Amino acid sequence: PIPPSKVRGTRRPNRKLQEVGEVENAIECLQSEGFHTIYTDGSSEILPCVGGIAGYGVYSECGLSIAAFLPTDQHQIINSAELFAGIQALGSTESAKIAVCTDSSYVYGGASGSARRWMVRGWK
Repeated sequence: PIPPSKVRGTRRPNRKLQEVGEVENAIECLQSEGFHTIYTDGSSEILPCVGGIAGYGVYSECGLSIAAFLPTDQHQIINSAELFAGIQALGSTESAKIAVCTDSSYVYGGASGSARRWMVRGWK
């Protein structure tokens, strides 16, 4: 018999591949319905002698490609970078049908209703 540790080790990659397949299928479905698909990501790092620095990327298969640092008046943290990328994605196209693909639970939460709670708590 296969030891349980080996079984778990082989199941995890299979589950990840299944999740990737599901995401790819969802994106294809959205694109077939006329949605403009835009991918976003943000990143930040603390550098010695400089402090925090954050940047973001926005990409679509229709030719949009943005890679930039956050403006210096913004908080240089990962959530700011992720949110800034999402905002740039939404402002980058005239299309009424947009699907923003993000790995950020912060951006997803804001888009799916948490923003109302954030505003009540004084978030700006």
